[in-house]
Parts: sequence; C-alpha cells; structure tokens
Amino acid sequence: MKNVNITLETEFYDLNLTFKPSFVSSTYKQVEKNVWKKFDSPMFRGFTVRQEKRNILIKGLVSIDRGRIEDFVFAETGLWHAPFEYDIHKVSKKFRWFLEELSYLYSGVRIPVSLFEQDKIFVAVCLSKRADYEVFVRSWMEKILEKYGNNVLDIVCASKEDLLKIGTSYQIFDLIDTLKSATIFHKGLENLPTYVKEHLQYREHFENPFKFLSTAIPPQVARMVLISKVKGIGPKTADSFLLNTSFHTDIAPVDTHLRNVVTRLQLFGENLKAPQSNLCSKYVCRKYVSRKLKIPLCPMSNSCIRAKILELRELAGWFQTLIYLFGREYCRKNKPQCDTCPLKKDCNYFSSM
Repeated sequence: MKNVNITLETEFYDLNLTFKPSFVSSTYKQVEKNVWKKFDSPMFRGFTVRQEKRNILIKGLVSIDRGRIEDFVFAETGLWHAPFEYDIHKVSKKFRWFLEELSYLYSGVRIPVSLFEQDKIFVAVCLSKRADYEVFVRSWMEKILEKYGNNVLDIVCASKEDLLKIGTSYQIFDLIDTLKSATIFHKGLENLPTYVKEHLQYREHFENPFKFLSTAIPPQVARMVLISKVKGIGPKTADSFLLNTSFHTDIAPVDTHLRNVVTRLQLFGENLKAPQSNLCSKYVCRKYVSRKLKIPLCPMSNSCIRAKILELRELAGWFQTLIYLFGREYCRKNKPQCDTCPLKKDCNYFSSM
C-alpha cells in the first residue's frame, strides 16, 4: 500500500456540505466536525479527509496505482470540478435568484465522484429508496462494509439471519434481488430499442457492470438500461447512481425534497410531473441530447420536473444537491419550517397559508 499525505488549498469548498448529501459519504464515517474517515478495506487503511479553513488534508494508506492517486483524491472530494458558483451568471434571470440564495446558504458544495467503488455506491443508492439517507442508509452501509469490505456483492449470498443483523427494513431484503438483476442485465439486451443497443459496444466491461454503466457509455443510455433492465431501479435511483459515479453533473435525481421545493416555490411553473419509468426507459429529456445520441425526445419533456431542471445543464446536479440540503433544513415534506425559512417572501406555498 502507498502512503498518501496531500494538502490542497481550496476556494468555495465545504467538506461537510459536500459529503453529507453525497452517496460517496456512505463509504466514510464522520469522526469529527470536519473529519471523515473511510471505512478500512483491502484498498484503504486509515484514510481520512480533513478540512482546516481553506485547506483539505488527506492522509492514509491506499492500494491504488500511484498515477491514479491524484485523480482519486480530486474525484472523491469533489474538487475535480471548479466551484459551481462561478457559473451562476450563465443561468437565466428567472432561476438565477434562487441559485444565488441557495449558494449563499450552502456555500462550497461540490459533487464527489467514486472512481473505484461503483458497486458500493450502487448498494447505498438502492438502500435509499424511501429511507432517510443520513439516519438509516449510512448506518446500514457501515454494517455492510464492516462485514463484506471490498466484496459488497457477496451480500447476495447472505442468510436471512445475516441480513437481519444489518436491519429489518424491506430495503435490505429488496437489495438482494436488485443486485442479482444488475449483475446479469447484459443478458437481456436484445429486448432494448435498437437506438439504445447501438451505444452498447463495450461488452468486455460487462464483468464489472457498475463500472461499465458509469464510465463506458453515455449516462443517458446507462440510465435507460438501469431503469429498463435492473429490477427495482427507477428514475431517481438511476440518476443518483450516475451522479455519484460519473463526471456528468447534468443529472438531477428527482427526490422528495426536489419535488417539494419546486412545487411549493413554483420554480418551473405549475402542474409539473415526476419522471415516469415507462418513459424514462425509452426517451431522453433534452432536445440537444436527442439530436446527439439519436434517441427520441420524451413526449413529457415539457411537463416533467427533471426535464425542466436539466435546462440548467451542468449545474443541474449541483442545483439538486443544494435543494436536498435546503429541503432537509427548511422545506420538509412534513412540518416545513416556513417561519424561519429565508426564502418565504418568494414562496407561493407560504403566502397561501
């Protein structure tokens, strides 16, 4: 193993705000206010990420090719991408005010990307269906990683007794069928539309389906494959996996927080609909993507929340992350904190109360 001791000077960066909403943090434990420690495995030992003012200190042992260590560090921390705040001026005035407000409240958020642990991210994403990520999913992942380490897919062979030691929620038991389906998805590709199959030309990567889906094909195609061929995967889970394992920030998982905030503030108009699996498995959301990939445009593109958010292009994933933080603190589904909300003066929901 190689010893890593790196110090990075940052600008517009907050480690906690970056890690907490990211599924990459499911492979870490927060041990102090500004310190995150990666769970030990054959690949990592004593690996920590610490923030001290503008400096990020990274220390530990890693089993990674020396030439990839820097790539890993920048990807895992989200520092691979320049501050998203720099690009707010590119957004239309109609939405710019909202991004400015959120970026002020939650300054320094980036998008971490997992270079080597796509299977672990997939597991965490699957467990997040209708479950609180910070309360339940990270706790379940800690138990899974303590038992299985780098071999998380071995959980498919776990006994009922072993699964109950992780937790009793249905998400843990549903995970088994989803993982089994994901590892053999390539056996049913003949049923996919021809315009999708044309993008699946890297069959040598199928032995690692999670790496294949996150790195070998366009994310729009990977999303369609996940939704149509992997049991239990819908638009939100597919987007969450790809946002955290690819270097594409033009992806926006439509979760409860996003639906609540967009609907209450009417950011993109009224009567918008959530993404539908039967459409997401066949179509893409944006015209320029449709032209580029030669995949039909979704007939619901003018009325879908996701399609509207993708108008922000490379800021879409950052936008969704900011809304996640805002939704957890203020715009909750139940008992929203309207009285203390800094955006209440612009909120249709608050003004109608």
